[in-house]
Amino acid sequence: AIAPMMEYTHNHFRYLCRLLSKRVWLWTEMEVDMTLKHVPVELRNKYVDFTLNQHPLVMQLGGSDADALGFSASIAKPHGYDEINLNCGCPSEKVAGKGCFGATLMRDPELVAQCCAAMAKNADGIPISVKCRIGVDGNDSYDELYRFVETVASKSPVRRFHVHCRKALLNGISPSQNRSIPLLRHEWVYALARDFPECEFFLNGGVKTLEEVKTHLRCQPTDKTKANTIKGVMIGRQAHADPWGLLSRADVEIFGESENPCKSRRDLLAKYAKYCDATQGKNGTMKDGSPVPAPRHFMHSIQNIFAGCTNAKIWKRLVDDQLQGARKTEPDLTVTKIMERTLGCIPDEVLDAPPGYTNFGSDMPAGEYVPIGEGLSEDEKEWTSEVPVVGRNFLARKDLDRIHS
Repeated sequence: AIAPMMEYTHNHFRYLCRLLSKRVWLWTEMEVDMTLKHVPVELRNKYVDFTLNQHPLVMQLGGSDADALGFSASIAKPHGYDEINLNCGCPSEKVAGKGCFGATLMRDPELVAQCCAAMAKNADGIPISVKCRIGVDGNDSYDELYRFVETVASKSPVRRFHVHCRKALLNGISPSQNRSIPLLRHEWVYALARDFPECEFFLNGGVKTLEEVKTHLRCQPTDKTKANTIKGVMIGRQAHADPWGLLSRADVEIFGESENPCKSRRDLLAKYAKYCDATQGKNGTMKDGSPVPAPRHFMHSIQNIFAGCTNAKIWKRLVDDQLQGARKTEPDLTVTKIMERTLGCIPDEVLDAPPGYTNFGSDMPAGEYVPIGEGLSEDEKEWTSEVPVVGRNFLARKDLDRIHS
């Protein structure tokens, strides 16, 4: 799955991802319950509507008011989401601090269960899930994580947990630091799968390649007779940092399909540009007459489509020149026009290379095919720590020394 990311996993990026993979699960950005409750009816579709090709798709909600979350689930229901998720993992000050939801909800599993029950009551059969961390600040023992899952699973219909394998530090570090400073504890998710065989667990945090995905799906740090494997793996920022490199081979390598959807970057960009041109201006115009959405909104999703390729930086600069000039001289600029005017700097060998080709350069203009391995075997995989067990005082590492060093 592609993790929910504010200002990234919007409609346009999800459309791009679906062009690259028919099977990967996609997530919306987090939508706040109070926003959906109080926004004028005529504007609600802006927050919940999506293009039909995006299934399977998860809608993530943020909030801590059971009634508002139930209402939000009822708003999402007619749109046909495949899952509705409650955010219990965001460490942002706006969310977990002033907003009193996100990661701070892990301290109150009873409230989380009430919220999820209200969502399920109004979702008419759509599965409800929780995305969380492994702990929050000083509440970072495996026993507390166990009680959180136990409470939510026993007092609500939730049977699916997406776990970011770091604890959240809500004071002193930023959301981006929360994605790197707290130590990864992948073992804790496998322990949950062992302790709650009736539930499904998805691992998130620190995974950047398809080979790592394969490793996590085939390895487990526990006795096979005592543990279930995890259900899936989630990747976040890497999907935007290198969408082609990550997703162009996912259907064949991870899901066992006979072929991947896009034959080349040129193929992908032609399909994406067609969508962009058809969607441009559908939400009206700004005061200055510029369309909403505008080309700059679409181009954000593909700014790293040539990551690691020849002339990638030159292409970005040419695109930026087009976008800056359009504000003054060309209000009808489209993504197709931008492509026609900028792709000339990218070698044909790069544009037409099938999935898996990389290492383009003057000594290797056609690139080099780099196969994806099968991942590590259980004998080869090295785990960073022992698999936790309830009642033995397993704690996520205290990270304050790292923060202040």
